[in-house]
Amino acid sequence: MKLPRLKNDKLPEIRLNRLQIEMKKNIDQKVKKAVYQFEKIKCPICLVDDSELIGEKDRYGLYFPTNICVSCGLIYTSPRMNQQSYGEFYNNEYRKLYGGSDKPTNHFFLEQKWRGKQIYSFLENVENFNPESLFVLEVGCGAGGILGFFKEKGAEVLGIDLGEEYIEYGKQIHNLNLFTGALNEIEIKKKPDLIIYSHCLEHILDVSKEIELIKKISKKDTIIYIEIPGVKNIHINYDMNILKYFQNAHTFHFTLETLSNLMGKSGFKLLAGNQKVQSAFVLDNKNINKNNDYNNVVNYIELIERKRKYYSFTLLGISKNLKKTVIKFLYFTKTMELARSVLSSISKKK
Repeated sequence: MKLPRLKNDKLPEIRLNRLQIEMKKNIDQKVKKAVYQFEKIKCPICLVDDSELIGEKDRYGLYFPTNICVSCGLIYTSPRMNQQSYGEFYNNEYRKLYGGSDKPTNHFFLEQKWRGKQIYSFLENVENFNPESLFVLEVGCGAGGILGFFKEKGAEVLGIDLGEEYIEYGKQIHNLNLFTGALNEIEIKKKPDLIIYSHCLEHILDVSKEIELIKKISKKDTIIYIEIPGVKNIHINYDMNILKYFQNAHTFHFTLETLSNLMGKSGFKLLAGNQKVQSAFVLDNKNINKNNDYNNVVNYIELIERKRKYYSFTLLGISKNLKKTVIKFLYFTKTMELARSVLSSISKKK
């Protein structure tokens, strides 16, 4: 195992609230009783099982064996839950475990809408992006906040997601064109100008099949926007801690290079991208050469593992800790003001 700190000791790396603790117990019990079944897989890029074990658990302390393909550098989960088990997990525990809440909220919708603004800004610098008369399809749209932003920009939008409660929230509260289901279950009457996968592709079990479905509904100039949590961005977004990055709902863990390898297999070329990962692809139908990112990925994860304990003393670490302190202070101040207001109101009634 490349990172011994990631042994399967069941201890969480992040603080869990009461609901998250309950969900973790449910999942652990289902794994123990074999309600949740696991399957081994091969690298979807190389189609071989030539891999090395990185770790055995995720940030919640759940069983989560992660491997890196020696032939291309893709990190993937194996063994992982099979399709039936993942379906039950998403229906019963995922949202509660991940967000610590069991209902869609306006705050969640606004966070998605803010992400929509970031996506739009990224696309404005992408070749061939034409914001006029856009038809936008989002797969894994949640409550539809991203599409809400594009709709305000004048786009026609269509969103699909497996979470029925979140789809209904977006339809009823925000009047968005959303449907419950997967890409192969939804009839799409015309080909989109833009297809969005924002923090979605890493959840899909058969990514190669999904990309072939994308190919079928794409025009020659359809832009495929894919945003995923990038492996090489852990030092920025995850406090230089790979264990905070890993979560059991993610079956694949991409760098821009490994994502480009996967998309290239199906004839998509990269238009623009970064290691965050934000990326835009378009159909090219040429044989795109695979780049082996194994050495770069291994060197990166070993480097951040060595430097992790010094993160709090870096400029980024100091800045993040200061921000957390300010937020806590403001929250405490607001709570105290509310308490004084309540006490004052009670006193007046007396």
